[in-house]
Parts: sequence; structure tokens; C-alpha cells
Amino acid sequence: MDATKREIRTLECQLSIREAAPDGTPDSESRTIVGTAIVFNAESEVLDDWGQKFREVILPEACTMEFLNSQDIKMNLLHERELTIARCNKGQGNMRLSVDNRGVNFEFDAPKCDIGDRALELVRSGVYSGCSFEFYPQDYDVEERGEEVLIKHRRFKVLEALTIGMSPAYRQTTVNARELYEGTPKFKAEQARLQAEKEQREAEEKARIAEDMKRRERVLAMNEIEMENSINY
Repeated sequence: MDATKREIRTLECQLSIREAAPDGTPDSESRTIVGTAIVFNAESEVLDDWGQKFREVILPEACTMEFLNSQDIKMNLLHERELTIARCNKGQGNMRLSVDNRGVNFEFDAPKCDIGDRALELVRSGVYSGCSFEFYPQDYDVEERGEEVLIKHRRFKVLEALTIGMSPAYRQTTVNARELYEGTPKFKAEQARLQAEKEQREAEEKARIAEDMKRRERVLAMNEIEMENSINY
């Protein structure tokens, strides 16, 4: 797994709108969206990429409150950075984060704009029922379990964003699929195949360059002969 590549995880969560204050005023309708973005100690469903089946677990030490307060974390809709609806920049902003035994929780007041209104309506209606988190891995363990691999994340390098969306399954995207299986037999076999193809391309390129050089040498030699013949003549 490469710490320079972004990972995205999606899971089903309990998204809800906090109840409004019972003052009966038109502005009393709550605009606070709450949910759990990251769940600790829970194995994901069986995932499959590059022919390798695997599961993942996020350990509590991967996302402590101290770590969250050191990050600039955005809340987006549908992974679109143009649809950023909230932000917690080193503990400051309109998104509030907390950590408990279950995982990382969030809450924010949806801004009074088209994006905020859309998020409120789609959460209320149940169209948006999942959360994702985008991160760069740092420390993790890989455990072989027969045909499966279990990846336990112990530390994130960066937690870049949370996302509200529609996918209800905890699943891995293809952003960094190949790095997930570093060290496993199937990954090594795939790497060996790619390396062999690269070496073949390089050998063919060297052969082409060598042939071009020979051709140029023959042309130069013929030109020299013609020049000598013209001088002698």
C-alpha cells in the first residue's frame, strides 16, 4: 500500500437530522446533520480486486481525537470537491467531530444554500444513506487468511475528507487497488508479469535504437565513399 495514493472507503451509517428546538418559530427547523463516518474494529464485507479477496479493519488508534485535530477535513457530497458542505480545519470550522468506542462521529449545520438544502432533503428522504472517508494509509498489518487477506489499519497519514452519498456498502474503490496486495503471491505474480512486459519493451526499444545507429553508420560510410570518389575524379 502506497502512502502517496488516496484510499476511499464507503459504509452504511445512521445519517439523521437532529431534532429542532420546540419553539414553534419558522426558523426552528433543524439543519444539523449527524452521522458516523468511520467505524472501528468492524470487518468490511469481502472485497475483490485484482483477483485478491480481502477484508479491512480500522483500528481505534488510526483515528484518535488528537489526530483529527491535526487534520484539515472536508465534508463533501458524492465525493465532489466542488460540493464541499462543511469543514473542520484543525478543530475549527462548521463541522464538529468526536470519537467514541464505535468510531468517528460528525455533525454540522447545513449552510443555507442550494448544496445545504439538497443535503438536508436527501438525508431526510433516505436517498443519502452512506458515508465515505478518504485517507492516505501509513501503518497497517496484512494477514493472510486462506484465500482472503485481512488488512488492519493502525495509523492514517492523512484523513482528507468525509463524504455523504448513496452507496450503502463498505467497499474499496480502485484508486489504490494494486498497492493493497503488496507482498501477497497474486500481487507478486502480477508485478512479475508487468516487469517482464516492461523489460521486453525496453529490449525492443534498445534493438530499434541499435538498428537505427547501424543504418546511420551505413549511410555515413556511403557518403564518405561518394565524397572520395568525387575528389579522385
